[in-house]
Order: sequence, then C-alpha cells, then structure tokens
Amino acid sequence: MEKCYFWPMKIFFSFLFPVLLLGQFDQAFNGFGLDIGSSGSGMFITRQLTHTSEIYSLNGELRFYDIKADDETIVYDYYTGQYQSVGGKSLFMMPLLIGANYYPFTGKIENNFSPFITARAGAVLTVDGKEFGTFSERWKNPDTQISPGGFIGIGIDLKMVGQSSVSTMVGLELLPLNEQADGQNNYSGFLIHLSFNRRPR
Repeated sequence: MEKCYFWPMKIFFSFLFPVLLLGQFDQAFNGFGLDIGSSGSGMFITRQLTHTSEIYSLNGELRFYDIKADDETIVYDYYTGQYQSVGGKSLFMMPLLIGANYYPFTGKIENNFSPFITARAGAVLTVDGKEFGTFSERWKNPDTQISPGGFIGIGIDLKMVGQSSVSTMVGLELLPLNEQADGQNNYSGFLIHLSFNRRPR
C-alpha cells in the first residue's frame, strides 16, 4: 500500500505542471542563504522564476542541512585550547525541492514589499555516518537513503536597490524518512529560511 505522504506531492505536482506549460516567466533570480530549524541548520542555493503577472513564481533549491542532536553542546577543551562539539550526530540531509510562491497582495501594497504563501516538495538524500572515530572513519561507507520531503509556510520578498532582493520564510519543514537514522524516522519541524537573491546579468 502506498504511503500517505506521497499524496500531497501528487496533488502539488498536478497543479504545478499546467502552470509550467501555460505561464510566461520574464524574471529570474539566483540566490543563496541560510536555514535555521528545530532539527538543525544549513545553507542552500536557489533559483526563482517570476510570472509576468507577479502573482506567483516558481522556484527550485538544493539544501545542505546538518542535523543536530537534542543533547549536543559546545565545550572548551583545556588541552587543545579549542571549543568542540560533544554529543553530536554524524547526520546530514540534502533536500532537492521545487515549488511555487503565491503573492495574494500583488498591486495592493508597495511593490518592494511582497508577502507570499509557499509550498515546495521533492526528494531528500540522507547521509548517516558513524558516531565515533576520526572524520574519515565516521564518513567511510555511510548509510544513505532517499525519501520524500517538502516545506509549507509564509514569507516576504523585499526588493533592494538594483537587481537584488532578500526573502525570508517561516514554516514547517517535512522530513519523514523511509528508515530510521540515528534513532529517528522523522526530522520534520519548524524552519526559518533566509535567502539573498540577485538577477543574473
């Protein structure tokens, strides 16, 4: 029997493909940014295509998300004179997501301030290393899996001087796993997403 979390993705893509075929997109933005979430933190690169109506845009992004343990902490090592992480996980995820932003207030407020609703879905590569040993020992032959993932939330686009903009989003990141990784099968949670974008020349 097919798992239930595939159905939202099917519905989402059924709406997305007609938009891709019929829409006209005359603005493109490339960007990068930072993610801060309840399960960890990371960085990403993104590309966004804005429709001529400016009512919606399409986007794709690749993230690198470092998963943190609940009891992970930073301690000072008096022997080396350096700070180091203790109790951490050797686990990271690479979500590859595509989706759309909907701007309900286009033409009703200032053009440089654009609130939006967003939904994104795709695949997530999870890489789980060993918890002990040197760096090479921990990441030699790690366990990997690919599972569905997504994000739903709200955000704001702020257009800056020139061809640049800043976007910030908050919402729920969906990271269910097919198999357990470090004792959990779901790393979903709250996420803050900050992106710095610029139109290519």
